[in-house]
This record gives sequence, C-alpha cells and structure tokens, in this order.
Amino acid sequence: MTVSPIGTDSRSSPPGSLHDLLAWVQSSPAVNERRRREWSGAIRTVCSILGQVPAAVPAQMPEVDRLLAAVPRAVHGRADKTLANVRSRLGGAIRTRSGADRAPPRGLPLSAPWRALHDRLVDPRLRHGLSRLMHAASAGGVEPAQICDRLVAQVGEALAQAKGEARAAAFRRQAATCWNEAAARIAGWPAVRLTVPATGGRARRLPFEAFPPSFGRDVENYLAWAVGSGRLARDGAPRTLSAGTLRLRREHLRLAASALARRLGYTRRVINLATLVEPVNFKLVLAEYLDATDDRRAGAFVQGLAVTLFGVARQWVKAPASQLDQLGQLKRRLGSRPAGMAAKSRRAIARFADQRALAELLALPATLIAQALAEAGGGQAGGGQVGGGQVGGAQVGGDGDGGAQRLPARPLRTVQIAVAIQLLLAAPIRLHHLAALRLGDTLHRPSGRAGPVLVAPAGAGVDREPQRIYPVAAGAREVLDEYLDRWHGGIAPNPRGWLFIRPDGAPLAAAALRDGIVRRTRQALGVGLTPGQFRHLAAALVLHERPGDIGLVRDLLGHASPRTTAQLYAGLGTPGAAAVYGALLERARAARNPEIASQAARSSPTSL
Repeated sequence: MTVSPIGTDSRSSPPGSLHDLLAWVQSSPAVNERRRREWSGAIRTVCSILGQVPAAVPAQMPEVDRLLAAVPRAVHGRADKTLANVRSRLGGAIRTRSGADRAPPRGLPLSAPWRALHDRLVDPRLRHGLSRLMHAASAGGVEPAQICDRLVAQVGEALAQAKGEARAAAFRRQAATCWNEAAARIAGWPAVRLTVPATGGRARRLPFEAFPPSFGRDVENYLAWAVGSGRLARDGAPRTLSAGTLRLRREHLRLAASALARRLGYTRRVINLATLVEPVNFKLVLAEYLDATDDRRAGAFVQGLAVTLFGVARQWVKAPASQLDQLGQLKRRLGSRPAGMAAKSRRAIARFADQRALAELLALPATLIAQALAEAGGGQAGGGQVGGGQVGGAQVGGDGDGGAQRLPARPLRTVQIAVAIQLLLAAPIRLHHLAALRLGDTLHRPSGRAGPVLVAPAGAGVDREPQRIYPVAAGAREVLDEYLDRWHGGIAPNPRGWLFIRPDGAPLAAAALRDGIVRRTRQALGVGLTPGQFRHLAAALVLHERPGDIGLVRDLLGHASPRTTAQLYAGLGTPGAAAVYGALLERARAARNPEIASQAARSSPTSL
C-alpha cells in the first residue's frame, strides 16, 4: 500500500453502507466501465447472499465477512472461488471509495537503501516481521531514517481496511518489536525507536520462578501425588488425573498465585499451596478475576479455578472442616455451569438441521480428495500408485529401502483432512484418539481387505472410559482406501503404522489435524467445525431421530457417566420431540374426520 507523505492524509470519509457505495460506483466518473460492472455486481451478489437490501449492510469488509460467514455454502450456492472474487471486488470498491491506499504490487523491488537493510536481516523472524513495513515505506518514498510511529499507524490503518483490525493490531506490535530489536542488534541500522503498542488490559501472569522455591516444590509434589499415588495408597488421590487435566491444574495454580501476588503487591507471601486456600486469599484470587468483568459474573474459567483450589484444600492441604465450609460457601456463590453445550457449539451444529447443509458436509471428504488429486496432477498421487497401505496388513509404509516416492505436501495434507473428516462422521471419537490411530492396531480389518474396517480408539477401556469399537461404513471405507492405496504408502517409512503422518514419517500433531479440519469445513461450508463439534453433531442427529434416547448417545460417544451425557445434551432433543408431538396432534385432529383419517392411515407407515 502506498503511504501518504508524512504529515498528510488524503483519505476521504468512507461510505456508510453498500447503498452509498453502489450510488458512488454508478455515478463517479473516476470509475471506468469495467470496474463499474464488476463492483456493482459484487455489491448485488453480497446483498443477495445475505438477503439484505444494500442500505442494511455496512460498507466495511470485516463486518461483511462476519455476515457472510453466517450463511452456509449450501444455502447461498456459490463456489468458493466465486465468493473469493466477489469479496476481492467489493474490497477494492470500498478501499477506492474511502481513499484507503492499496498495497504495493507483489514483487515490487525495494529501493536501494531498503534493500541494503533487508540484506542484513539474516534472522527469518525479523525479515518476515519487517517485510510489510519495509515494502510500504519503499513504495511510498520514505527513507529508513524517516521511519516513525505515524508511518506504522498509516500502514496499519490501510491493513485494517483490507484484513480487519485484529490483523492490523498484530502488524503494529510485530513491526515495532522487530524494528527495535533490529536497531539494537544490527550494526548500521537507523537509530530510530518505535513505540510498541500496549497489548491491552490483560493482567500479567507470573511464571513459577517468580515465587519462592517452596511454592514451586509444593505444586510439583501435589501434581505428582495426583498422578502417581494410586487409589490403594494411604491418603492416595481419589482418582488419577489425565494429562490434559494435569496441565489445567498446573495452569490454574500458577494463575491463582499470580492473581494473589497482584492483590498483595508482592510474591514472597505465596510460599505454598496452603497460602492460596486460606479463605481471605481464596477470596482475593476470585475477586481479581471478577473485578475484571463488567458485570462481576463468574464464567466457566473462574468456576473451574474455584473447583481446583477447593480440591487442593480438601485433598492435599487437608484444611480443617471450618475452613472448607468457608471455601465451599464462596465457591457456591459463583454458581455452576449451566447444563448443555456452549452457545458457540450450538450455533455451529444448528446449521446442519438444514438437510442441504448436512448433505454438503457428507460430500466434503470426496470433494477434498478430488481437489487433492487435481493439485497432484492427473489424478495420481505423486505420479502413480505408490503403496498398498493395507489396514491390518503387512504393508503400512513405503518400500523397505526407504525409496518411497516424495508426495506433494499440500495435496497430501488435503487428503489427510478428508480422511479425518470422514472418520469423524463414521466414528465420532475425540481428537487425541483420532490423531493416535494406527494401522493394524486401533484401525484394523480383522478379516482382511474385503472385510469390515473397525476403529477402536486407543486408551478406551482404561480407567473409567468404556471400550468402544466403531464399524466404518462402505462410503467411508472408499475414502480410507483411496488414501491408503494412493498416498499413505508413498510417504516416508512409518514403522509404527501411524494413519496421519507428515512427509518425513513423523506422526501428524493433533493440533495440526484440528486446525486443518476447522479451516476446510469453514471454507467449504461457511462454519468451522472442530472435532468436538462433530461429536455434538452426532448427538444432535441421533436425538432428532430418537428424542430422549440419552443412553444411545452415551454409547455412541463413550461417556463414562450417563450424567455427563444428560447434562451436556439437555434440551438438544427438543426439535425431535416436538416433531413427534406434532405428528400425534395431527393424528388426533384427523380422527374427527373419517376421510382425513383414512388418508393419514394410507400415507403413514404400518406400526410395528
């Protein structure tokens, strides 16, 4: 984006709505005929997708993107490329009308002074962090010694118009931080220092090293006891903590100690866990977080923090009954988490009450595989069929000589995301179970290639988690076989038989798998589904067809306690129950009219 000379600002007032923008596009002599057609068409298309008149849609790209994301692809019926072109044209119209400067053309060379500085950046982090600022300043004719906070603000403002304020805020912090670091480390760098924007009002979170050593030792002793003491040991932990719960407990204790230190004004008072659970300190910790909210209401985090501290007081510190009574009263005042799913998850799965949106989701794995084959070229992964990759067979990796053909990384990841989505639809398992699937172990064919494929999540059947085995339906088997036959055998040797692996043969991280699933579902469907939300969707579909059958949902999802299922999916079966009730009323209403009753009897299925 070309930057206005320092001290000037050539921007005009931006349009308030798409109605204002359309009027300007159609009347401005500065817009040529081709742009007039493209921009007018983009405005009308966006309004058609949103079902709104132009006057009701703000002429701001972040707001337009938020509104577009709320419309499923199955509803608006536009291809991803079409929608991307519409967004690009609309963004160009908004930037031109408001006078927001455009980015410099991609590939535009830096001026000589900026090129000399760029060549000194051997650290990739600094080179990438300063790239946008250096190119914008070079295109605007600004010399390195003229860099100042106003220039960074101008570039950030133009970025906010195109990409949103969150991206602009990240740019401002990154550019100022990297510039100051380069000025301190690189000889001959301009001595100008930039102001790093504040990161907001988030309270400072102290590391364990900031407290007396006795506090850190007490925390580690407690966590080791919670994991390894065993139920049969004297004064042992009531249950063994999972790895995820252990990380959460450690973080809760660190944040509680940081909150208490901020309230007291120093850290030396926090000497052990008993200090945290003294009633007065317990109250100070909770107040630190409640005071940071507008309504002083406790959210899920504060409620969970109170539960952790109360458990420490009762199980580890062995606080007297009078102290536990005080802590319990304070904890109860925070309230409890309401039954049911989070509102975000409810909104995500509500889209798939529309059968067209659900059909789009079911077709997504095959669509992604077709895209990957096209990207790889000619419908062959890496140029040919490069491995057998049999489930439960001997061939699970490349050739024994390590000569497995290198596959394009991007199409490979697309196919793996397609397989992950297909397996989540067939077997709604948790993310860590999905990432840990191994051929011949947790994913196997007991009767060979022609037989059924079974998914048995690793760790199921241990502790309180019931053992589960999911059969993979025929349609899902086709997607899985496509991946194993064309792609999996061509990756680097994989002696442990991981299903999801990187090109170098290492297992694919669960976080990478999750991010890919969310990104691909958002691109294709307009809503990013997490693996956990696939489980919620499975429960919603079952309860729609079988209202009130919580036991079936529990068996499907593998909850250890039926109470978990009942609390999590409370009210989710209401639409299905309402449909059953409506059909009952229709039958009762038809009973008054013999002709209607006979028609209803002929059209309804025979009762069992």
